[in-house]
Amino acid sequence: MYTSRGSAGDDQVGLKSMTGFASGSFEAGGVRYTCTARSVNRKGLDLSVRLPSDLQALEPMVRHLASVVLVRGDVFLVVEREAPIPGLVVDEDAARQVIEALRRVALAVGATPDIPVSAVVAFPEVVRQRPPTPPDPEAAHAILDGISRILRALDEARLREGEAIERDIRAHLAQVCEAWAAIRAAIPLVQEALREKAKTRLQELLAATALGGNHASLEAALAALADRMDVSEEVARMEAHLDQFAAVLEGPPPHGRRLDFLCQEMMREAGTLGAKAQSAATSHLVVSVKTALERIREQLANVV
Repeated sequence: MYTSRGSAGDDQVGLKSMTGFASGSFEAGGVRYTCTARSVNRKGLDLSVRLPSDLQALEPMVRHLASVVLVRGDVFLVVEREAPIPGLVVDEDAARQVIEALRRVALAVGATPDIPVSAVVAFPEVVRQRPPTPPDPEAAHAILDGISRILRALDEARLREGEAIERDIRAHLAQVCEAWAAIRAAIPLVQEALREKAKTRLQELLAATALGGNHASLEAALAALADRMDVSEEVARMEAHLDQFAAVLEGPPPHGRRLDFLCQEMMREAGTLGAKAQSAATSHLVVSVKTALERIREQLANVV
């Protein structure tokens, strides 16, 4: 059966959280960019990407990079340009048309046609921002490399968070193992108590049968009593689940869904054993097992 360890080995991949944050900057094509990435838990991978307008063509490649590195989580990725606003374009023809139009308006209302420059440039047709030039292939490669570095940094942050989660899970798993060992030690006493109950019940059934009771009912009751006295299957399955939990925990990701499934199975076995035993000696131990497993499941909700 699984034996609890204090921490993961150096060669172990370890659990990975779905919560993390990373940011950084990089330069490409003479332009400096900042990139921010953060993630929270989600059943699958849901990626929101916000890029400058001239980098929109890179979004499919950015999404591919994220899907390879992150696998699961609700991820928000933002890339912004640090460079100054690109040069402005002045449309002189539009400026002259605006000035002429303003003069006609002034004359029409009897105002002095004294037109300040600020009134002219307020029209978006006169002065507009020069659209940024899409990156050339070399710059696009540098941009994707910079985004990839931020995604890897996010993944490393999620791994560090996962280490803390793993320590907590192992602590609760040690509680499960300790309580289950106590349950195993108490099983002989529990079975002896069950046998005494079975004897009493059997005597009652035999007496009822002697008075004209239903023999089929007697056989069914005896079968039910025999089943209630045998908890060997629950013990064997629980210990198999604990061993499998250890194997998954110490193996490569993803971990979350597989470990959560095993927790549900162990909850079921513990509950069944507790229902069969109906013993004060084991009931509080079963509660301890199920409580610790619930704590583990709460942590696994944030594990990749």
